Amino acid sequence: MKQQRHTLAALRVSRWVYGGAFFIPFIILCLIFWHLKITPFGPRNLLFSDMGTQYAPILENLRATILHGQFHLFSFSLGSGSGIIPLLTYYVISPFNLLIFLFSATKLPIAITWIIILKISTIGLTMAIFMRHAFLKSGWSMLLFTTAFSLCGFVSMYFYDMMWLDSLIWLPLVALGLHRLVSLHRYGLYTVSLTATIISNYYMGYMTCLFSVMYFIYLIVEHQPTATPFKTVWHMHWPAIRQFTIGSLLAGGMSMIVLIPTAKGMLLTGKSNFFLNNYLPTPMFGPEVLAQFGPGTSNYMSHLYHAPSLFMGTLMFLLLIVYFVSPQIHAVEKKRTMWLLIVMGLGLFITLFNTAWHMFQQPAGFPYRNVYFFTFLALTTAYRAWQTHPSQSMNDPQKVLAFVWGAGLLIIGFLSAQVIPVVWDHLLPSYNHDLYIMSQPNFHLLWPALGLLLLNTMLVFISEWRPVRLGLLGLLISVELGGNFLLATRGMEWGNQPKFEKAFDKDTKILDKITASKSKPNLHRIDYSHSAIGEAYDGVYNHYNDPVMYNYAGISSYSSTLVEQARVFQHDLGYFSPNVRRISSQGYSHLTDTLMGVKYRLNASNAEPVNLLDSYAGIGFAVPKKLGKLQLDDQAAMINQQRILAALGAKKNTLSPVDVLKVTTHRATEKDMKRVSKSTEIPGQRFVQTFKIRVTATGLLHAYSPANAIVYSSLAVNGRSVKPMIKADGYRYLIKLGQFTKGDVIKVSYLTQQPLGGYTNQFASLNQKRYIKLVDSLKQQRLKLRANSGVTWLSGDVTGTKQRSLLYLSIPDTPGWTATVNGKPVAIKSAMHAQSLIPVRQNYKGMIGVPLQQGKNHVVLSYTTPGLKLGMVISLASFAVFILLWFTVEWQRPLRKRERDLKEERHF
Repeated sequence: MKQQRHTLAALRVSRWVYGGAFFIPFIILCLIFWHLKITPFGPRNLLFSDMGTQYAPILENLRATILHGQFHLFSFSLGSGSGIIPLLTYYVISPFNLLIFLFSATKLPIAITWIIILKISTIGLTMAIFMRHAFLKSGWSMLLFTTAFSLCGFVSMYFYDMMWLDSLIWLPLVALGLHRLVSLHRYGLYTVSLTATIISNYYMGYMTCLFSVMYFIYLIVEHQPTATPFKTVWHMHWPAIRQFTIGSLLAGGMSMIVLIPTAKGMLLTGKSNFFLNNYLPTPMFGPEVLAQFGPGTSNYMSHLYHAPSLFMGTLMFLLLIVYFVSPQIHAVEKKRTMWLLIVMGLGLFITLFNTAWHMFQQPAGFPYRNVYFFTFLALTTAYRAWQTHPSQSMNDPQKVLAFVWGAGLLIIGFLSAQVIPVVWDHLLPSYNHDLYIMSQPNFHLLWPALGLLLLNTMLVFISEWRPVRLGLLGLLISVELGGNFLLATRGMEWGNQPKFEKAFDKDTKILDKITASKSKPNLHRIDYSHSAIGEAYDGVYNHYNDPVMYNYAGISSYSSTLVEQARVFQHDLGYFSPNVRRISSQGYSHLTDTLMGVKYRLNASNAEPVNLLDSYAGIGFAVPKKLGKLQLDDQAAMINQQRILAALGAKKNTLSPVDVLKVTTHRATEKDMKRVSKSTEIPGQRFVQTFKIRVTATGLLHAYSPANAIVYSSLAVNGRSVKPMIKADGYRYLIKLGQFTKGDVIKVSYLTQQPLGGYTNQFASLNQKRYIKLVDSLKQQRLKLRANSGVTWLSGDVTGTKQRSLLYLSIPDTPGWTATVNGKPVAIKSAMHAQSLIPVRQNYKGMIGVPLQQGKNHVVLSYTTPGLKLGMVISLASFAVFILLWFTVEWQRPLRKRERDLKEERHF
């Protein structure tokens, strides 16, 4: 009876601890967001960085398409068109995101705030479940460790990349499943939680798989009281090894419904490029990383590149050291734990291993995304030290030694942070090294770190444990973790919630004028790079994902799932693209409007915001066969457009080069330098170069520079600034200089780093009359979509002739599309090919081309997500096998064992 009362009391404590593990971080975050005035506690919102440019638009697109019945597995809102499964699996597959359906579009930032708060709070809850069942103990002290994990350095630095938070929620359950697998030979929890991790975010799920292998090996070795040969351990734990293998394979199998189509989609991105430097066994940091155990050492200003975010509270740092000092812990246990931490640390420290952890691609910003695994292991190690009651089990010299070790490591870290990154940059300079120097913590942060270490040492090593002292430790770590989270937000450019609501309504009304988001047979694209939503962002906003936000067919995109061949094709036409994740609508011409099927150009600032383009010829039209064979060259947008016009049958000089009358160059003066944007990344000396040119055709004048040394923010025509909306300094794209009449003499000036490169600049005007005649001829053989057309199934009619026997469609020729002409299957032919020289030299397919017969053609195109059916079959089969094995191994076998045990008891 007494034992039963103790058991019931322990269960009641566990329930309260679970509640505390959830609500302590919940309250801390609410207080932080209230202090920062984040909605719903104030007028600010979290629309900055990836949250503002990627997550919010993607979440709104998901919300709108599902609620309005327009959800499809292919989307014309993603650049020039892309399958949507890789985007969903990378960004939004999380049960917490269901919360967005309770809010309107204008209140979406409020939903995002609550999703982040709930996710971080749930991290504490699952950590409590792990510690309660893995260590078979329950008590209020567990809240110190659950709070430390839920608000660790990784969370404070990356909370706004909220797709990664789910992996921290599932990690303790995966680890608990491994404990159950090794001790009880039950792999159900491990398999289910690992499957959930992979489906929630396959990127972090991949890392969790690597962690699971390491942690499983550690657990089976840990069960040996003395050093034992690995072969012996293998034989002793063969049942657990077998079940770990089966459970892991089943988890992978059940995840194939997202893994296969996602893998096929991600192979189409530019992230598959190979760079040798990422695979070298070189160090990524030095002893300065030890400073990261102190509070306030990382913030948003260094989010692109910084040291691993190791912070987990000074108390946890002290207990981690206590583990290796305590006489209560056997040397063999210390050795095993040390090796586990070292192996995990090498995944952060060595470039080769770090690249492997990040799916064999170095992160572009937000580095060391695997650091939370090290934090998890460090916290479990600290909890083991806590269980030894160090105040009672350690003598005074050992207590002093623990403090000295902690203080010494912090001092080494902060001193190194002032010296080593500078020396490293001098010996091996690079872009990341510059950022790394700027990310180092100020030396004065050492003093509060040492003060907190001393205060925690005094509280930990007091001989009697009383609730008051435990409460002081809890209050101290809560303030410390909350303060670190607050300091980590330094430099964030918050969005404005009232402005967001007003701008969103304004943009929606403008788009409603052309029913942009409605399903219509006459599919067309819209260029809305001057939307009002940019006013809601305090930082720079480049409108990449406005098509996703408002669910219309556009031509710009920003995501890690951007299809590389489509990006390269648009870039070769002259569109601005700074890297493999971004393609902008800037760099358009009337020709690109025709090729991309752009029907409207909108500007929220104009009295009449809607501009119907006369260059629109439909989503597809018949073209000569030679257009399909055309090869576009990288860094030659103007030449490519000349070739396309010639292939389409345009008259000579439809794109008419200007007459260059004079070129002058002089060193930039202080007055000239005022024209340069402060954010330009072009270093070195500057020169002013001026072109005096005579326009040879009436129309829109364009310029293109193959050199990458032009400071576009200084560009002026006749003394008037024509700088682009985007930060384009040092990149290549087709720039619009304005509308001019034949014979006009103008001056074009800009600052440059390399004046000689300016002599390769190209200027040309698109002859408006000649081009409109060409467009009119294309309209005569446009694809007329039927009323039953959708997004993934297009049905239309087009007339083919001997001169124009290829249907050009402004849809990328990517896997998944099939075509029929007059009911008969035909092979899709790529209309044009694109070329990339940077970051690697490669040739790509262009847009979809469908062979036509002479006369009337009924063309049907349908899209099926590559790999989706195969993934579904494998997932369903794996799920069936898992249920069968779970029923027979984890339910029936223990049940039969209990029945046998009962019979034996009755017999005796």
